[in-house]
Amino acid sequence: MPKATSPILAIAGKDLRSDIRTRYGMSALLLFVVTTVTLVVFAAASEPMPRPIAAAVLWIVMFTTAMTGLGRCFVAEEERGTSLLLRMSATPSHIYAGKLLGNIVQALVANLAAALLFIFFLSDTITVGNPTLLVLVVSTGSIGMATALTVISAIVAKAGSRNALLPVLSFPILVPLLLPGVNAMIYGLAGLSVAEAMPDILLMLSYTGILVVVSYLVFEVLWCD
Repeated sequence: MPKATSPILAIAGKDLRSDIRTRYGMSALLLFVVTTVTLVVFAAASEPMPRPIAAAVLWIVMFTTAMTGLGRCFVAEEERGTSLLLRMSATPSHIYAGKLLGNIVQALVANLAAALLFIFFLSDTITVGNPTLLVLVVSTGSIGMATALTVISAIVAKAGSRNALLPVLSFPILVPLLLPGVNAMIYGLAGLSVAEAMPDILLMLSYTGILVVVSYLVFEVLWCD
């Protein structure tokens, strides 16, 4: 394994192990997903759900799940008092990449679970025309949300009102990701091909790439200030 990737994988692995062990981590995230999807199922009451509404509801579930779990990657370091040790153990670029990788894994697991549960329990009211496109959209959106919330977590980690700042800062940054994401998800539910949804997917990927580059450039200032 290249030495450059070792600290990244170590940081990502540390975060994932910590999230699995603690009650604020992966178990709480998955419980939130199950609870949210269950409420949607009871609210739907076997009534037919239009595709735009279904796509919007699923994205709301994904957004609230991200707000619940993904914004704590740097906040947790400040709360545990381990941020100084982390600064001494790895370079800022390795820390950012490790935190981002850990958030991406969590986002993919939680959001794919939410999508599968959503479709499974609402199979009588929602028909997925193109499951491949749906999984692609959920995965792309998960990576984008993880990218945004990683750097936002670094920004709010040292603030006093962290829980209040996270959604306030996140929403305007995530809007350019949510709009094409909802449109592409409607295509997936309607059974359109991946090629027809590709402009929206490319827009999501491009925006995510811009977020990664900008976050990488400013992270050292945010982390070391």
